[in-house]
Amino acid sequence: MWKWEWICWFVNLISRTPAARVRRYRRLIERLSREADLDDGWWHVFRDYPKQGVASTVPLSRPSKQTVSSPDRTSGRTAIVVQGPVIDKDDLTLRTLTLYRETMPDAQLILSTWDDLPAEQRRLIEPLGVHVVTSEPPENAGPHNLNMQIVSTQRGLQEAKRLGFQYAMKTRADSRIHMAGADEFCRDLLHQFPIDAPAGQQERLVVVDFATRMYIPYHPSDIMMFGTTDDLLTYWSPELCGPEMTFEVCERFDEMLQQATPEVVLCRSYLERTGMQLNDDLVQWWQILADRFIVIDRDMIDLFWPKYNYNVDQRLGMLWDTGNMALCHFAQWMQIHSRGVIPSVTLDQLRQQNVHEPIGNLRDAAAA
Repeated sequence: MWKWEWICWFVNLISRTPAARVRRYRRLIERLSREADLDDGWWHVFRDYPKQGVASTVPLSRPSKQTVSSPDRTSGRTAIVVQGPVIDKDDLTLRTLTLYRETMPDAQLILSTWDDLPAEQRRLIEPLGVHVVTSEPPENAGPHNLNMQIVSTQRGLQEAKRLGFQYAMKTRADSRIHMAGADEFCRDLLHQFPIDAPAGQQERLVVVDFATRMYIPYHPSDIMMFGTTDDLLTYWSPELCGPEMTFEVCERFDEMLQQATPEVVLCRSYLERTGMQLNDDLVQWWQILADRFIVIDRDMIDLFWPKYNYNVDQRLGMLWDTGNMALCHFAQWMQIHSRGVIPSVTLDQLRQQNVHEPIGNLRDAAAA
């Protein structure tokens, strides 16, 4: 590790300006990528996202009233609920809200954060036309801060409901959607894929592929969710987790299924509160995806989440999804929804594997 630290120290030493330092690091990345390509079976691709916040698409001109085929397509403006602590680094949250004001001009922006929000940040945010609501953090943060996310999300959705918005998009203060008109895109999806009236849900819930799991029952992504405000309020109104509920990283798939994974805790609670009898079966989970959700690729709305190892998060695509932690992408969701595709393995088979083990190993073992 010290060798890499020395290289970074040397690059910083010989760079007279920040711009020169950035240029040298980019050249170094390109050179390392070419070197890795020589002896590796992959091409390594890097992608840039502007920190200042720039839309990835130009907003389309609005159709005339005569071209709107149904009044339902434009009824009910959308509230964008940005939940979580304000991120100071790179002015991420402030620049994100500024971008949303430009790219989703008809939406109402709501920031749901904590009572300790500095007055200076509030003074910068509210002039953007953002409704700022705050909450007292729960005493127990919950596994992976699940209780924190529940409290702040629920408070933001309650504000959206109070203001009379029919639809809501739940996002995070540490992520950014670059697509212009992402709110209208998600609302159009709900009209293109009407729900078949399951009990307790008005319309489908739009979620992203990262991290909607194919082989972990009841594990849709919660990074971004779009739906009716009432549906989202129902989803985000479970009981808070007690201190006995914890999450530990496990090697065995069976042990991992027994953990209090936040996405699973949320989804199970929602489904049970809307009257579903859950059987912890992959066939049932895929049917739930087909009936209640729409799974879109994060690239469809140009979602970027600068957390964890974000430099390589784009590798989590279909080419990498060959194991039991595979994501459900839009292509897979369409197959499940349109053609009724069912899993080729059972959950009992997966329980014998290690986490991230290829699904193909089960078929090879069966063939042997």
